[in-house]
Amino acid sequence: LICPQLYGYCYQDSNDIPDTLTTITELGSPLEMIQLLQTSWEDRFRICLSLVRLLHYLAHSPLGSVTLLDFRPRQFVIVDGELKVTDLDDASIEESTCTSNSDCFMEFPARNFTLPCSVEGRCQSMNEKRNLYNAYRFFFTYLLPHSAPSSLRPLLDKIVNATGNCNEHGNAQYCLL
Repeated sequence: LICPQLYGYCYQDSNDIPDTLTTITELGSPLEMIQLLQTSWEDRFRICLSLVRLLHYLAHSPLGSVTLLDFRPRQFVIVDGELKVTDLDDASIEESTCTSNSDCFMEFPARNFTLPCSVEGRCQSMNEKRNLYNAYRFFFTYLLPHSAPSSLRPLLDKIVNATGNCNEHGNAQYCLL
């Protein structure tokens, strides 16, 4: 699962507290990047692998492609060594509509992308590529190269660069190969 296990919930609607939903989930450790950088490269690699599985699930969920609009480390926890999303209130399954490629513009602090507009009038793979580029920005660039085994550095550089340039390939899945 991509989220912590739900053990129970309680819905309360009273005069004092209207429309309150309380959930009880499995306990996870907040993701602290500084602490994570101090762990072994193997542990960081496992976290990245867990993130790749999460990205794949989000791209192919039963609801369709899901994007996390607030994709930051604070939105994740680690449960038994697996990365899980804790905050889904900014998740969306809506692919942006378009009439031309210029409508499919994604803007990030260090890089911008223009994606193709499909015949159906949707920006192709925008949700998937937004998640992938954010994984590159917040996770892969920090966790993969730092103290990696020298024999793996060329491959890791290729993976990190491919995720950072993902729009230049026809399919976001290519970036993770």
